[in-house]
Amino acid sequence: MSQLSILHSIKWNYFGALFKGVSQLAVLAVMARLLNPEEFGLMALALVAIKFGSYFSDFGLAAAIQQKKEISDSDIQASFWFSTLAGFLFFLLTVLLAEPLGQFFDAPKLVPVINLVALSFVLIGASATSTGLLKRNMQFRYLSIAEIITYLIGNGLIGILLAFYGYGVFSLAIAYLSQLFLLSLAAYAKTRHSIKLSLNPSDYQHVLTFGGGYSLASFMTYLCANIDHILVGKFFPASDLGLWNRSRNIILMPIYSLHISITRVLFPAYSKHQYDRPQLADLYIKSLIITGFFLIPIGGGMFAAAPQLVDVLLGNKWKDAVPFVQLSALFVPAEMLASFAATACTALGLLSIQIRLQVLLLIIVIPIMLFFALAQNLQLVLITLAVYFWIRFIVYLILVGKKLGINFNLHLKILVSQLFCGLWVGELIYLAGNYCTIINSFQFLPIEMMIGAVALIIYVLFGPAKDYRRIIYDFLDLRKGNNKLFIFSKNLIRKGC
Repeated sequence: MSQLSILHSIKWNYFGALFKGVSQLAVLAVMARLLNPEEFGLMALALVAIKFGSYFSDFGLAAAIQQKKEISDSDIQASFWFSTLAGFLFFLLTVLLAEPLGQFFDAPKLVPVINLVALSFVLIGASATSTGLLKRNMQFRYLSIAEIITYLIGNGLIGILLAFYGYGVFSLAIAYLSQLFLLSLAAYAKTRHSIKLSLNPSDYQHVLTFGGGYSLASFMTYLCANIDHILVGKFFPASDLGLWNRSRNIILMPIYSLHISITRVLFPAYSKHQYDRPQLADLYIKSLIITGFFLIPIGGGMFAAAPQLVDVLLGNKWKDAVPFVQLSALFVPAEMLASFAATACTALGLLSIQIRLQVLLLIIVIPIMLFFALAQNLQLVLITLAVYFWIRFIVYLILVGKKLGINFNLHLKILVSQLFCGLWVGELIYLAGNYCTIINSFQFLPIEMMIGAVALIIYVLFGPAKDYRRIIYDFLDLRKGNNKLFIFSKNLIRKGC
């Protein structure tokens, strides 16, 4: 797999992620005005319950399809039937547990929402093999377009219409299921993989061995990432969870879209280089540099623009969300960047190390967060979560550095440069806000976005981002363009390398 093909796939994912991120924020702005915080809180609780099982409903078989060096029709058949059956069983199990879950969270309204959203297990299990094949074959252009179209139909059309006509939290649930259903159809239409039933036990050996470990590792990561939702849902009103969930999603939606657009390219790319450690190390460092110079500056800019973001995207009734948005902006980039190191570990087959690390971190962080939750101090619960994500990120950098022979000083150099970039972007937006007090949020937010974009470009071209400029130059050099703008850009970046 050439670096050009990898960068080409990332490019398509970036375009798709950018459009999807904008679409998600637009849908969020409309839905926040049609629904109240409690309804968002109920959906967040339902998704927490569903996501727990979703990591086992396909048993990591989509990842196993991507990770295996060579696959056969029997591997595909085994993956499809096992994940489909597992998804159906988890659907039944979740329906049986809906009532106890409603009692645990002291939210009777949650039960019918869980019963409905549980159908996602069937859809996730049935589509796991198709999406895994698309990613393995680097068909990210098709996947990005399919995700955008299905999101616009499921959430942008069906969800908004149902919310407008008073379906409340069920509009969120049906929108979620609609997108999953349409995306599963699109994935299978492209792959048309074999669905013949395989009865040979040996066909299931690799997909179950790797997939089971992958599911457990992913589940532990998810548990760490969502312990806040569990504790807030258990010890605080549903409206508080809705407030926190929407606040975090303001930051998470655009950042997660950019993050997932790269990681799903990198996992099959990492897997293909798993036996070539120098090549894998080079690819890992480049991915960390490319992504960090987007995620951390975006976080810095959104921290500074939090009042305007809340006003525009959520409305006046959500003003209490501003400090939560700022807190999310401080740690969500670290949460996402840690996933690159985790992806490298997964591609190397180091699943047991990932699991042990996650268990250790959970043992440390859960008692602290539980103490603050029992004390009804929501702010300290979330500050503890922010500290945890940064510690997790640093630990992953050390772990992957040892496995790939990367000096920690290189990691530190990259991270410091990215943090300065985030500080630079955030500071310029903050200063602009102090001098532009006569215009409203709807007028000022586009100005803040423009200031952030210009600040990032200036930093990348002239600031301490030499490694990033070198990657961009290498990519441009591979493309061999001849137009004047291309040549000018290439020469400008070369001067800073």
